Order: sequence, then structure tokens, then C-alpha cells
Amino acid sequence: MGISRGQFIKLERGERGLTERTLTLASKAFGVPRAEILGDEESAPVDRAPQEFMGARDLRVFAAVEGGRGEMVVNTDPIELVPRPWYLGNVRDGYAVVIVGNSMEPAYEPGDMAVVNPRLPPMRGKDAILVGSEEKGEFVATIKRVLGWTEKEWRLRQFNPRKDFVLSRKDWPRALRVVGKFSGG
Repeated sequence: MGISRGQFIKLERGERGLTERTLTLASKAFGVPRAEILGDEESAPVDRAPQEFMGARDLRVFAAVEGGRGEMVVNTDPIELVPRPWYLGNVRDGYAVVIVGNSMEPAYEPGDMAVVNPRLPPMRGKDAILVGSEEKGEFVATIKRVLGWTEKEWRLRQFNPRKDFVLSRKDWPRALRVVGKFSGG
């Protein structure tokens, strides 16, 4: 649509109203008249199915506990299934992790769920779950903003306290892109 992911999510949740600009962008992006987006039933086609933003309740949610400074131990037995967001529609191995700790506040607060697409590589300027050691049924992880990387290290940022630092790719071999968030209570 030409707006940021954060703006789109706020529209989805009803936290932000449609402006004339976003209404026009949505109309063009989804190929529907503006009246249909606004729900004007007189001018909306009767036989057209509504655009679904959330799919089946099959997105696995994993619990985590603090595992050290800025680290989580994630258990891969799902604690809940939540509706799959549209942007993970065909990604059956996607999942969400309940955030513990506060090193990424205000982007992620304890109780929020970070939505992960394990098929997407890390991207500069985006958040990722870095995976350290893995054992049957659990893995050690940390969520950070990716600033860049080399063959040997990840350059990362956390927000609370704000600091940039480096982690070894030997110790943290995988970085999986965070593609969304469900806000906790």
C-alpha cells in the first residue's frame, strides 16, 4: 500500500483511522472501490468476499523464560494457537514467541508476542530472533534490531538501555526475521 508495516498494523487493529490518503492507497492496493473499504453496502458488490486479515487459529505460540541477560529460553511446545496474520498465510512453519525481559522496550514489552517468519533472512534495520543453542524441545534466543553482519558476527541494537553491540555468529548461528507483533495485555 505504500505505508509502513507499523502503520498498516495500526489500521488493522483500529488504532488508527483511515485518512483520505490511506483510503486511496488501500483502494488501489486491493483493487476495490473506496466505498467497499468504508463498508458502504449500497455500492459494494454483494458477491465479493471480504479481504481477510487474519486466517485460521493455527499460529503456534511458544513460551519463553529469561535465560540470562537479554536471553530467553524458548520451549517449542505450543502454549496456544492464535489467528494466523495474512502476511504469514503460506508460511506453515511460522510461529510467535512470548517476550520476556525488557531489553527491547518500548518496541517489545513483556507479554508481547513476536511473530517470526523462519523462511526470511535477517535484514538490516529490522528485528530478528537470534537462535543460539538448540536442544530437543527448546532453544536459547534473543530478540534484537539487526544493524548488520559479517561472516563472523552480528551487529545489533537493543533499546533498554540503548546500546549497540556484537554477538558471535559461532554462538548465534541463526537469525530469523520478526515480521509482526501481537501486543500483550
